[in-house]
Amino acid sequence: MRISILAAWVAAAVAVCTAAGPAAASPRATCHGGRVCLYAGFDYNRGQIDHWRDFVGDDSNLADNSWLNWDFSNSGRIMDNSAGAVRNRVGCSVTLWQHAYYTGAHSTFVHDSNDGYLENNAVGNNRTSSLDIWCV
Repeated sequence: MRISILAAWVAAAVAVCTAAGPAAASPRATCHGGRVCLYAGFDYNRGQIDHWRDFVGDDSNLADNSWLNWDFSNSGRIMDNSAGAVRNRVGCSVTLWQHAYYTGAHSTFVHDSNDGYLENNAVGNNRTSSLDIWCV
């Protein structure tokens, strides 16, 4: 009886560790707390090249950033005007702006909100150039 209980615990631990591993390696599957995650493709890059980036503070000009690959390496692709989806886990609201330095059309996303299709927002698809995180 003790051996079967121990075996069940070991099997459960292996299953949890195995399931958690890939999710952490692929940001399209998750956006960790305390971060705002942008994705180059709509629907969080589902079925597309996995270019993403997370932020913990404001960024006035996304032209200074490159997308990350699924393995966290630098893709070499500039982020300016190429975001297709957003997940907000930062704990505050985030505003995506059409132009650098927080100007132009914009869309605000409250904490714990997701939008896999930025084309249906004022900021639009592939038009984000800056992001502003603000807490009230």
